[in-house]
Amino acid sequence: MKQKLIILLVPVLFTAQACSLNLFKKPSPAGVIKTVNGGMDWQFSNVLKDTKSGSISSLNISKLDFDPTNRETVYASSYNGGLYKSEDSAGSWKIILSKILVYDFAINPQDPKIIYVAGYYGSFGKVLKTVDKGATWQEIYNEGSGDNIVRAVAINPTQPNQVVIGTASGEIIKSADGGISWKLAKNFDSRVNRITWTNNGFYVLLKTKGLSKSNDFGENFSDLTSSLTMAPGSWYSASATSIESFNQAYVDSVSSSLIYLATSKGLYKTTDEGKTWAPQSLPLKPEDSNARAVTVAKNSSNIVFASVGPTMYKSTDGGSTFQTQSIATRGFINYILIDPQLPQIVYGGIYIEQ
Repeated sequence: MKQKLIILLVPVLFTAQACSLNLFKKPSPAGVIKTVNGGMDWQFSNVLKDTKSGSISSLNISKLDFDPTNRETVYASSYNGGLYKSEDSAGSWKIILSKILVYDFAINPQDPKIIYVAGYYGSFGKVLKTVDKGATWQEIYNEGSGDNIVRAVAINPTQPNQVVIGTASGEIIKSADGGISWKLAKNFDSRVNRITWTNNGFYVLLKTKGLSKSNDFGENFSDLTSSLTMAPGSWYSASATSIESFNQAYVDSVSSSLIYLATSKGLYKTTDEGKTWAPQSLPLKPEDSNARAVTVAKNSSNIVFASVGPTMYKSTDGGSTFQTQSIATRGFINYILIDPQLPQIVYGGIYIEQ
């Protein structure tokens, strides 16, 4: 069990001051891309606000999300440079949390002034919280074992004081009081890549073990991808595949029976919450099938965006067929965010491997 932690204000370590990282070294751009015409063309949106020539083009983006009350306010977190905010639809950015390496963040849907950040600082995994949109931050969780990154954080949309985090070592840790105290829910012994929380429960995506779901705040979990993780040719599933990495998951917020998985063996889809899975036919070579990101438009489940390497894939028929658009980067598209009202506006986050 995790012990109750004392909340500490940390104005020195974690601030909204200018980032000390050098953002100008890499010649090939990372950062954020955007399309306003449904993916026909993409532009980099990396202007750092209030500077003459500043840019976020060297940031490796871990996640993008909207302020739930204002779609023109976009947040971007970075594995190598903190948390950023744009109030003009990615026209320009400002840093609101520096120094900590941010792997994930979650915005309270009922009170967007409250944001949780999961990441890594000083060889320890940490979770920070702001209640004033990033003006000040508190450290609310510190991972006791070194080099164990807090990689994921999610909030219950109906009971926002319920928060779940996931670590690189596979621990799922929960708080029922907004981060004042924590309790170990389960250790999966596989790296937690993402946690998604809908009204029907929360979903844990594990790098090597696939997708699990809890309907009871982490008391019990069900495996939704056993048919994809069993050894090929086993008695359990003749169609099982050797997926080495489950990278991202999309769980529909209206009907949780619809789920997409971006994996090292391409894109998979279920319409019955994991009872059956079908591979999606992306137009690429089998050896180039490491899908990194996937998401679906909120106002149309037929509009799907996915990525493999620097290529964006778009479907307008629920994944039956895809169109492609290559992005001018030596990295890969690590996250995709679709405007909730205008699905022709899409954002992407780039990651460049060292």
